[in-house]
Amino acid sequence: MEQTSGRAAQLFLVMDRIRRAWKRLSFCPELNKPQFWTLYWLYRSQKGQPEGRLVTLSALAHAMGQSMPAVCQRISRLEAMGYVERVPDPRDKRSTGLRISDGGASLLNTAYTRMAQTMEEILGVLGEDETEDMFRMLARLAEAMEAHQEPAAERRDLN
Repeated sequence: MEQTSGRAAQLFLVMDRIRRAWKRLSFCPELNKPQFWTLYWLYRSQKGQPEGRLVTLSALAHAMGQSMPAVCQRISRLEAMGYVERVPDPRDKRSTGLRISDGGASLLNTAYTRMAQTMEEILGVLGEDETEDMFRMLARLAEAMEAHQEPAAERRDLN
């Protein structure tokens, strides 16, 4: 691989540095980050459902953009920890839904509050104007990166 000091290499290094720093931040000692984000996405998905409607495992995996087996494994672990409940769907006896337990909601609320406080402290270093500029630039970068994503079938053909 050829060494380069161009903008692409700079971006890669900064993104990797942010990834490593993010990985070391801890908002919830009871959960690892994938478990935390699974609980968070379940909360968001649950909140968007009509009253009495349950979130399915497949809908959660789709919302998270992750595979069913990966999400299923995390849900099983969160269920064993008492933070998630599997509930029979009263409208379809063949289907099972997911819901955050009271303990899971409490843990998520505490962890989310810690995360928000920590991130506000970190963003405070930048100040208001630089923070707004950063958000705007990161959104543009995300849009540009999303526009260059290859469909899964094309990626398989390249390998």
